[in-house]
Amino acid sequence: MIDMHCHILPGVDDGSSDLQDSVEMARLAAESGVVGIVATPHCAGDGADMMRKSFSLLREVIKDEKIPVELFLGMEIFGTWATAELLKEGRLFTLNGSDYPLIEFDFHADGNECVRILREVSREGYRPVVAHPERYDFIARDPGLIKTMCDMGCLLQINRGSLLGRFGKKAQSLAFMLVERDLAAMVASDAHSSAVRTTWMRDVKELLEREFSAETAEKLLVANPLSILKNEKLVYEPKWFK
Repeated sequence: MIDMHCHILPGVDDGSSDLQDSVEMARLAAESGVVGIVATPHCAGDGADMMRKSFSLLREVIKDEKIPVELFLGMEIFGTWATAELLKEGRLFTLNGSDYPLIEFDFHADGNECVRILREVSREGYRPVVAHPERYDFIARDPGLIKTMCDMGCLLQINRGSLLGRFGKKAQSLAFMLVERDLAAMVASDAHSSAVRTTWMRDVKELLEREFSAETAEKLLVANPLSILKNEKLVYEPKWFK
């Protein structure tokens, strides 16, 4: 499996608190079957140099500890009207340097404004990956916004915790619907520590295999993430709302 959304860098956001915690997160991920992790610290425009240094340090320590996980660099970008320009200037990281930036929004944001921000990013040649849409209030109020996002080329990343019911029934129901209708492009941990919201992914793999199919689990946890890391075009056929 490849985990495309993980707050594993030590001491840069509300994720891993220190290097020891980061190493334990990597070890736990490997034990659960994860072979690749994209480090995606929260960012709105500052801190790129610090994140590069933290990433390089952690990657070397993981290698020294002989943990069989490869680390890639990215960001969970907080979407604003400046996002498209900051991406162009290289001040924000996409997922492994690809055309795919991971973008989040305030949970109570205006959905139409979020769509307009995503459209601006798309117009610059990027293909936004929307982080955990199943958790946004504006999506729960107006699920039709999902179609608008996907029609402009956005991809949807679902949280492991949502499928497991860790964020409530509403988020779980929406997450299941997005997978069932082939609207989800990937499932990721969105892990923040080795103790709470962890990097363990075997349970969600088993859930996807049990509730959907082995092919669905492979697509959301391996094939699609690998295509994004390689900056390949990702094509999927969603079943739209009736």
